[in-house]
Amino acid sequence: MKLKDFFTINAPKENVWEVFMNVEKLASCVPGCENMIALSDTEYEADMDVKTKFMKIRFKANGRLKDMVEGEELNVEMVGKPMKLAGLFKTKLKVQLEEVEQGQTKVTYDMDLQMTGRLASLGDVLMKGTVKKSGDEFAENVQALFIKAS
Repeated sequence: MKLKDFFTINAPKENVWEVFMNVEKLASCVPGCENMIALSDTEYEADMDVKTKFMKIRFKANGRLKDMVEGEELNVEMVGKPMKLAGLFKTKLKVQLEEVEQGQTKVTYDMDLQMTGRLASLGDVLMKGTVKKSGDEFAENVQALFIKAS
């Protein structure tokens, strides 16, 4: 399943980039993320609860920063295994930041999500809605960081 979308944050690009590079700040913005720890400068592990329309799925996810252009773009790969369902998911995520106006940053993300096992049986339509909703909530949470700071 491929998904491409964007959102705008009322903050300078360098400040938004700082959130994406800070494990604690990033974890506080990711819906359902209960615990995220940095294993190295480029790898992290997280416990997550993802709420779909019909159930809540608990995951153990490992992510790795594949490459980046400082302040502009990052590419992440993530693999997650549900605690109680057979299967797993793999995600390739590309995030680009663009200053659209003074103090306003457009965040574009391009995601390729693959699922296997029982997880895949939930179907693209259900998961696409869940991912879109989580993306919207993530954007609201990032924006809230900057509202609190002002």
